[in-house]
Amino acid sequence: MYLSIITNQILVLAFLAAIGVVATKFKIISEEVKNSIASIVFNITLPALIITSVSNVEINKEVLNNSLLVFLVANLGIVMLYATGKLSRFIIGVHGKKGNVHVIHTMLGNVAFLGYPLFSALFPGGEGLFYAVIFHLTQDIYIWTIGVLEFHNSQKITFKESLRHLINPNTIAFGVGLLMLIVGIRFPEYLYKPLAGLGKTTIYLAMLYIGAVLAQNPMLKAFKKKEIYALVFNKMLLVPFVLLLIINGITTLFSIEIGLIAKTVVVMQTAMPCMAMVVVLAKKFGSDDIHATENLFLSTILSLATLPVIYYLVQIL
Repeated sequence: MYLSIITNQILVLAFLAAIGVVATKFKIISEEVKNSIASIVFNITLPALIITSVSNVEINKEVLNNSLLVFLVANLGIVMLYATGKLSRFIIGVHGKKGNVHVIHTMLGNVAFLGYPLFSALFPGGEGLFYAVIFHLTQDIYIWTIGVLEFHNSQKITFKESLRHLINPNTIAFGVGLLMLIVGIRFPEYLYKPLAGLGKTTIYLAMLYIGAVLAQNPMLKAFKKKEIYALVFNKMLLVPFVLLLIINGITTLFSIEIGLIAKTVVVMQTAMPCMAMVVVLAKKFGSDDIHATENLFLSTILSLATLPVIYYLVQIL
């Protein structure tokens, strides 16, 4: 049953992205509109989704325990992805700016634009999104440290400037929502309903944005590039599977309990397709943004097959 849910949800997301592609091809979504959509999602709808979902989670000892485990496993997963990207770059022989993008895209996944809508649909109670946000915040640390260092060959950014990016409407929304959760404060109905409704538009706007990004460049060449298939295999199948085995091994060996929702979220967040933001960062730092777009394009398409596989493995192992 759950496998059909995730498959249907991914197909829904794919359909929404396809609308974004068509709208961009017909110039309904221009470059300016695309950038505005990203700004609206990042600064308005995602914070609304986060704060209403996080503040509404039923907090208990299990959720708190799972949150710590998600944070620890998220760090392990991201480090494994980074190391795999570095090794893969060496083995395949991808060098220069393309090699940097290969490493960063192996490490960073589309955990917000794709992950949030997916887990909101799979786990409507908000617990899944709560863990997804923890993973996202963990990944943000790596984006503005290791990620920036990988791009440093063309434009430098100070450590202080990197840290500044960690403070944004989404991290603030998570902090406020977490504080409300701990203190036991709930939004009154007249505030909760419009905020929750606004947050639910994230799924539609985010997928329109992804569709617009995919439509901007001719991507047919991506299907012929072996390094992208290697990236997809490593990032979306191999590392998540190994991480799942490690989680199961550690929990069994040390008699640690981790909830199925938490385990599902952290493994699937590790298996997400390439991060859309890397395309923007590649352009900003003078790297290979065309190759980054190709990675995003092909990995997002192939995620229609890989995410259900990873989800199924988490349920049976």
